[in-house]
Amino acid sequence: MMRREEVFSFLDELQENNSKEWMDANRKWYTDVKQLLCDTYGPILEELRSFDPRIVTPNVRRGLNRINNNLMFHPERPTYKDHFGFGIGFGKGLADFYIQLGAYECFVAGGIWHPPVSELKKIRSEIDYEGVKLLRIIEGPEFKSRFELFQEDRLRNAPKGYAKDHQYIELLKMKSYAAWRGFDRSMFINGSFKELILESYKILIPLLDFINVAISDE
Repeated sequence: MMRREEVFSFLDELQENNSKEWMDANRKWYTDVKQLLCDTYGPILEELRSFDPRIVTPNVRRGLNRINNNLMFHPERPTYKDHFGFGIGFGKGLADFYIQLGAYECFVAGGIWHPPVSELKKIRSEIDYEGVKLLRIIEGPEFKSRFELFQEDRLRNAPKGYAKDHQYIELLKMKSYAAWRGFDRSMFINGSFKELILESYKILIPLLDFINVAISDE
């Protein structure tokens, strides 16, 4: 049986030889690594679905992201990504849960990344009226000790229609509403990876619910 460190051995080699020719020559290795990921994520997905039946991801293979970069819109990118991404969702366009195993970075995340303007307006409206709920989530001791919000991309000034001294102005300036938690690759190889994912999901679900209520509320 393939050992889990093979996931990172494959990714490390791929980054040194990021080409279709190399991938074609190592197709079986790639297939074996994907199967290992399916075997690892399968029981995790089933356990998550057992206590949250709202999850619509039917199986692991549907949740695994393509390793090919989209070169049509981003021709400057390498042919292949430097990571394996796995998403667990509740429906198209909604906030979801995400796991990344990368050559350079591993993390668990949840939320919504760069939503369309129409969705962003709904989230900001929800914060305007119910911001205290969001603060309770992100200021909770479990959340604060394990996760941090993505802060890199945000407005410099107050969004249109909101005062610059709004009590939730820093939350309203955000363009993405997502939180992440990094971990070392050794956690996947030798550690309690399943426990890490289950714990992370339970901590993040209130944030996902806040976002999805906002988006779904007509």
